[in-house]
Amino acid sequence: MGPMDRLARRQVGFNTTSRDSWDVFAEHRRRVSEELILGAEAGRSRLCVLGAGNANDLDLPVLLAAHGEVHLVDLDGQALAMGASRQGVTEDPRLRLHGGVDASAALSVLSSWHPLADLREEDFEALASWPASRLARVLPGGFDRVASTCMITQLMETAIHALGPAHRQLERAERALRAGHLRLMGRLAAPDGEATLITEVVASDTLPGLAECSPEAIGELIPGLRRTGNHFRALHPQQLLDAIRAEPSIMPSAATPPVSTPWLWRLHGHTYLVVGMRFRPRQR
Repeated sequence: MGPMDRLARRQVGFNTTSRDSWDVFAEHRRRVSEELILGAEAGRSRLCVLGAGNANDLDLPVLLAAHGEVHLVDLDGQALAMGASRQGVTEDPRLRLHGGVDASAALSVLSSWHPLADLREEDFEALASWPASRLARVLPGGFDRVASTCMITQLMETAIHALGPAHRQLERAERALRAGHLRLMGRLAAPDGEATLITEVVASDTLPGLAECSPEAIGELIPGLRRTGNHFRALHPQQLLDAIRAEPSIMPSAATPPVSTPWLWRLHGHTYLVVGMRFRPRQR
């Protein structure tokens, strides 16, 4: 088995461990699905979800009722198929499954990394540019809404796994991965479409008491997390907004507030603070 195969199997393994967590996802699924039906036009709008996996965080009947087409993309085609079957929508012609697609377009780069690797400029350029250029050839773009549902933290975690947490070039690699993911979402969106990036910001591992926070207190945590640096690196909402503004091809959404009201997601004994970020492609 080659290095890329090992990383791919690792991602499939993550889907396997959460496959039977449907009930645990209930509140997170409701919030994610609410974000993804904003601005939908029943029978007309087209939604694409990157990194959909088991679809435990997607209420597919709700999304299909709100949109004309729902496209799910994931490396793990079996997880997509099983998720659609669980929700009874396998035969719905409005549902399109794109299995076997590396939505990061980065596994071939990451597979050669190790803790002693010396990353080259072309590595960073590949992470930032390949997703938009390569997946645009595979996926039928022009979507009214493109969504990434907690996929970007998986990208970051894979880089940490490959390089090790102390690698001197890790932060630069994470910034390149972030840029590539944002550019991909902007590229897949229609000129008047919108992208929604849903991500974890911090976990209870480093923020004890997070699980006990009231809904009113959750939003008040975010400024403090930025000041203390207690958040997933490169993924604080302000850092994401800054990264979006720095990309010439995308901009924060003016149609709706660019940052959603945060919520808590509990999974495998951990609690995560989650937000949604909205942006759109600039006029092409």
